[in-house]
Amino acid sequence: MASVHVGDIELTGLSDGPGQFPASRVYPDHVDELHHYAHLLDADGNINQNFGCFLLRADAQTVLVDTGNGPERDGPLLRELEAAGVSPADIDVVIFTHLHGDHTGWNRNREDGTPRFTRARYLVPKADWDAGIEANRDGGSFNRDIRPLQALGVMELIEGEYSITPSLSTLPTPGHTPGHTTIVARSGGAEAYVVGDAFLSPIDVAELEWVTSWDNDGTKVVPTRRMLAERIEASNALVAASHMPAPGLGHFMVVDGRRTWAGVDFSGK
Repeated sequence: MASVHVGDIELTGLSDGPGQFPASRVYPDHVDELHHYAHLLDADGNINQNFGCFLLRADAQTVLVDTGNGPERDGPLLRELEAAGVSPADIDVVIFTHLHGDHTGWNRNREDGTPRFTRARYLVPKADWDAGIEANRDGGSFNRDIRPLQALGVMELIEGEYSITPSLSTLPTPGHTPGHTTIVARSGGAEAYVVGDAFLSPIDVAELEWVTSWDNDGTKVVPTRRMLAERIEASNALVAASHMPAPGLGHFMVVDGRRTWAGVDFSGK
C-alpha cells in the first residue's frame, strides 16, 4: 500500500495479492520476441503481477476502484484498506474498470449475500453488464459478484464519460472487455489515469500493438492503448494500473526511444 497526491486528490494503491503468469501464455503471438523483455520476467519466464485496486479520496468522497479477487484467495485487500484508515462502511462509491472476477471479488459478504461496502453505490460499465447478461452464465464471478447488486438496489449502470465527483470522471477504453473503463482524476493542474487492464504489464507499455490472450477485442484494445498513451504523455499524468508491480503507481517514460513503465519510487518514504 502506498499513496500519492494528485493536486488535492489522494490516490492509494492497494493490493489483493500477487500472481504469476507465463509470458508465453499472455503473449502467444509474440513468443519469439519475449527475449527482449527477459529483464521483466522471472527465471521461469513468468510475469509477476499484482492484483491491484485503488482508493481515491476526492471531493469529500471515498471511491474504491475494483474489489480484487475476494475471500476465496484470502487476499489482503481488506487489511490494506484498514491500514489506509478506511473501513468497508467508509466507501461512498465502488466503480469497476471492468467485470473480470479478479476485479469484483470482495463485492458481497459470502455468508449472507449483503453488500460488503454497505453505504456504497456500485457503478458498473453498461457494456460489460450487457455482455455478462447476454452470456447468461449459470455460475462464475458475474453471477456471484455483480448480478445480485441490481436486486439489492445498490447498482448503477454507467457509460460514456460519466462524472463520479467534480474531480473524477470516466473514459471509455474498450478492448480488454467491451465496457472497459478508465477513471481520470484531475486536480490543481495534475492528472492521473486509473487504467485497469488496458495495460496488463510493463510489456504492454512498450508494445502498444501486442494483443494479450486476455483481451476481448484486439481491434479495439490497440487504438485504446495508443489513445491512452498519448493523453498520459501529453499531461505527464500519473498512471495507476491493476497488474503492474505493487502498488501499481507509475509513469510512462521514453528511454532510448522506447516507452517504458517507471514505478513511483517509495523507498525514501
